[in-house]
Amino acid sequence: MRPLNVLRYFLQEALVNLWTNRLNNFVSISIITFSLFTFGLFLLTAGNISRLIGRWTENIQVNVFLQKGTNRQELKRLESIIQSSACVARYAYISEEEALRRFHSYYPGMSRIQGELGTNPFPPSYEITIRREFQNKSAVQELVGKMRSDPHVEDVEYDQEWIDRVQFIIRFVRTVGLFFGGVLMFTAMFSISNVIKLMVQSRKDEIEIMRLVGATNAFIKGPFLTEGILQGLLGGLFATLILFAVYQGILAKLLMLNAPFFSANQLRFLTNWMMVGLIGGGMLVGFLGSFVSLRKLLKI
Repeated sequence: MRPLNVLRYFLQEALVNLWTNRLNNFVSISIITFSLFTFGLFLLTAGNISRLIGRWTENIQVNVFLQKGTNRQELKRLESIIQSSACVARYAYISEEEALRRFHSYYPGMSRIQGELGTNPFPPSYEITIRREFQNKSAVQELVGKMRSDPHVEDVEYDQEWIDRVQFIIRFVRTVGLFFGGVLMFTAMFSISNVIKLMVQSRKDEIEIMRLVGATNAFIKGPFLTEGILQGLLGGLFATLILFAVYQGILAKLLMLNAPFFSANQLRFLTNWMMVGLIGGGMLVGFLGSFVSLRKLLKI
């Protein structure tokens, strides 16, 4: 029998089995879909957060908030400290009026708050941009320490501190994703193995007849392995489609928010290779589940 005809036979038998036992196969495909969707969601979340953090770290800033009423002499002293630091790429003084103007520009719907207060609630500040080669270096920490210890400084915000925390969260999300993804994949493989086991048991007499007429082990196993691969393929396709629908829904919500400090256009869906890997992973799980079941039952 020609290889093409053999493959056609495997596919036809697998499709018939999928439809004949559609309830059991539906459960297996659903488990694969949920497993791959969960794993893909972890990848999508971690990937986009990493991308956003990568863009933000291009311009790490130290924001130094001053006490109101700080005189010009003290401002010059603080500026001399900033200028003397080798890690500073540039800096800008933000007056109380400029801070208020930015607030009105970023949040026009909240302009009434300033009118209710009667005064400008925003303090003057310095925005200090750190050179990229000095990020995560002791020189930056030294500058931040000097600013925080100054009596005319109200507060200091250092971007790298919260970026480090977010990067830790990203690593944690990836680790959790790999762990739960592995557990769910094992569950999916176990489910497929049980479905194939039922198929083999129900066709035990047919398999014995095929052996008697000279059918090879590979020919007997072929339809069952193909069925497992098809289950994984369908699960991977459904997971990718659901993941894309969820991504589009989240993207639409973010676009409606129109946040000034964040652009939803920065978000990206899974790369083509990731989608291929997700679908291929489902097919591999389906193959392994079928293979394990057949090896135990048919002893081949």
